[in-house]
Amino acid sequence: MIISKSSQKNRTVVFVTFESEFAPVGGLAAVMRILPRRMAQATGGDCFTLTPLFKHITRCNDRRWASLEPTGHVFNVRFGDVEHTVTLRRHMDAHGFTTYLLDSELFFNAPCDCGNPPAPEAPCNPYRDPAHPEQLLQDALFFAAAVPQALVALGKTANLILSLQDWQGALAAFTVKRTPALTSVACVLTVHNPYDKPLSTADAAQIGGQALPGPTVLTKMLPFVDGPVCPVSENFAEELTTEVLHTDVYAPHLQKFFRRKGVRGINNGLFAALDFPEAALSAAREGDFGPLLAVKARRRAALVRVLQSYRPPEAWGTLADLDAFDGPIFLLFGRDDPRQKGYDVAAAAIRQLPPGQAKYIFTPIPGDEGLAGLHFLKALAQERPGEVKIFPFRVARGYVELQRGASYLVMASLYEPFGAATEGYAVGTPVVARATGGLVQQVAPYPSACLNAAVRRRAARFHDPQACPTGFLFREPDLPRETLIAGWRRIVACDYFPGGDRIADRQGTPLFDALVLEAARAFQDAITLYMNNPPEYARMIAGGFEMLRAFSWERAVREYRQVYGAVSR
Repeated sequence: MIISKSSQKNRTVVFVTFESEFAPVGGLAAVMRILPRRMAQATGGDCFTLTPLFKHITRCNDRRWASLEPTGHVFNVRFGDVEHTVTLRRHMDAHGFTTYLLDSELFFNAPCDCGNPPAPEAPCNPYRDPAHPEQLLQDALFFAAAVPQALVALGKTANLILSLQDWQGALAAFTVKRTPALTSVACVLTVHNPYDKPLSTADAAQIGGQALPGPTVLTKMLPFVDGPVCPVSENFAEELTTEVLHTDVYAPHLQKFFRRKGVRGINNGLFAALDFPEAALSAAREGDFGPLLAVKARRRAALVRVLQSYRPPEAWGTLADLDAFDGPIFLLFGRDDPRQKGYDVAAAAIRQLPPGQAKYIFTPIPGDEGLAGLHFLKALAQERPGEVKIFPFRVARGYVELQRGASYLVMASLYEPFGAATEGYAVGTPVVARATGGLVQQVAPYPSACLNAAVRRRAARFHDPQACPTGFLFREPDLPRETLIAGWRRIVACDYFPGGDRIADRQGTPLFDALVLEAARAFQDAITLYMNNPPEYARMIAGGFEMLRAFSWERAVREYRQVYGAVSR
């Protein structure tokens, strides 16, 4: 359904998201914490969020759980041949923004252990229930079945824009458009990754979609989506239709939809507030980097204190002689996804570097493979005693000090829709990253050995060659198409698991070996700059603060509203 132009001023924007601040794991929750509220400000408040209530995860935070209020709305949702009761709860923040959460007894029951680290069988992850791995699809389907009924219960039945997030949210495009009570609804899909999900006829039938063509969620749902697909960065949007990883491995089945509907990248804004003394930044703008380096030294000292006092038995490896060590400290962070994060690339690259030059801290949150999939990091820590520390869980204590005090943040991503380089810049930490997705836009590369032709060509789209560097970008040299296809398929297959070693499985693949070689070169370039040229290192930090200006939620809201306007013609 298309909203008439005369009704555009009265439209309501509804963010439909599986992950939220009430069940956070990664970047989507961070976006949903900010973007809907900014949209509400821009639209005069006629905007809210709909999300599942993951009971066990939300209860892990007493304050968050206590903030939920009853709405008085209880309704039944038919799912397959069974009716399930749904209770609608509400959270209203201090500024009046409302999130509605759908609660149902047999759904949204992903387990959660609030320990530090959490138990592997209860990973506090709405996408993952180790005891019921098939439940993710069932939860997403039931959520889609409940969304239109929630809108009707709330009295929101006309002039709706649904901002659907990823394949889990895309399922609602079908259910809302087959609900007669919803008289004018347009659906816009934002994708934070290239993932899709097989959807059988039997599973689709649970929401009434048994006759829908296509083998996956998105092939069935994209015909019901209005306007272009909106990836979360301009460069990721480009890569979805040009990079072999996406066109031939992840999303060959979606390319016809991308061509038909169009793809429009909309950059996220900043997730972190500026966290650095203004006096030091003002001095840096005048060319005096002494105050900036002094702040960075104090933050490094705070990082050392955290590492010396925080020694959970579940961590792997050691960092020796931190007080006396004057080399760089590299930090790698985020949820482990063996098909995306690149922890294995970084670990294999570190093995190629001479020992004693740097310290390396990994903080991977175990993903679908759990702790067993991170065996290769435990092996690295054993091979490099005193040099590598692994925290294989969500670090709750001292994480801010780690980010502030690290010499570099490392993102060796195999792909990266938006990226987190700006999080480093906001606390005064430069970045070492693979030139992919949003990271290409966020990192102005330092001219060093790792800046090969493949990097330069991509960076030139977004950065003037004379721009102040903000970090190091690396990328494998251009390889034959057949080599890339074979390499990415080998990586994405993850055939080593369970029981194997990620690095051992991928070594010997020309693509992986090239990735590792260039990553090692980038590490070495970063070490050399840090040790031999403090002024240039400081200038890189200052450049990061300037880069933050390129990303704003105001711009993101404006561009989404342009898309909403186009589907409301």
